[in-house]
Amino acid sequence: MIYFPQLMVVLTAIHSAIAVPTGQTQASVQKRGPHNFVMGPDHPLMMARRNESLFRRATNYIQDYTTGGTVDFSPESGEFSLSWDTTDDFVVGVGWNPGSTEPITHSGSFNVESGLASLSVYGWTTNPLVEYYIIDEYVNMEQAGTQKGTVYSDGATYTIWENQRVNEPSIEGTSTFNQYISIRESNRASGTITVENHFNAWANVGLKLGTMDFQVIAVESWDGSGNAQQTATQ
Repeated sequence: MIYFPQLMVVLTAIHSAIAVPTGQTQASVQKRGPHNFVMGPDHPLMMARRNESLFRRATNYIQDYTTGGTVDFSPESGEFSLSWDTTDDFVVGVGWNPGSTEPITHSGSFNVESGLASLSVYGWTTNPLVEYYIIDEYVNMEQAGTQKGTVYSDGATYTIWENQRVNEPSIEGTSTFNQYISIRESNRASGTITVENHFNAWANVGLKLGTMDFQVIAVESWDGSGNAQQTATQ
């Protein structure tokens, strides 16, 4: 009989050990939080998307086509400054290769002192070979070709044009190719261009693009003088 109390103590201790989870068992059950149901900003998938977006915004291409005269073009990552005084053609800018349907935001200045010039999203595709423009501002420019319709995008109406170039310089040498052009009715030197809206509108009127080549925020002039400073992000 003298051992019974000790037995009860031992059984009580065993029961207590079974009834109360150990620290290790408790630690193995993780607390559920909002990210179990909603992908928050530090969720791995959201971080991957953000990193991809940041990578895409970094410009990787410089367009520097000049044929004569004085064209002082200073490109840097995501921006450029420019002054010109020439009777010759040039197209300069910064952007991406290949291009995409992602929206492009440009900001800065565009000042034409004489002659004619344009500020645009400018690019090329292959198969078919197409030179395209989404023009946000232009001075003294007369459009040739065929008017194909209009598209409303980013707070304004753009007129759509198609023009054929015969035996002219291209990214594939001297070639015959079509130009697709959207021209904004109200000029602006800064803003976001929803590129996909224009590509879709062109397709709707039979203007088909091919495989993306380069795509830049560009200044082009054929004859005149002026200056510009632009940044480009995507």
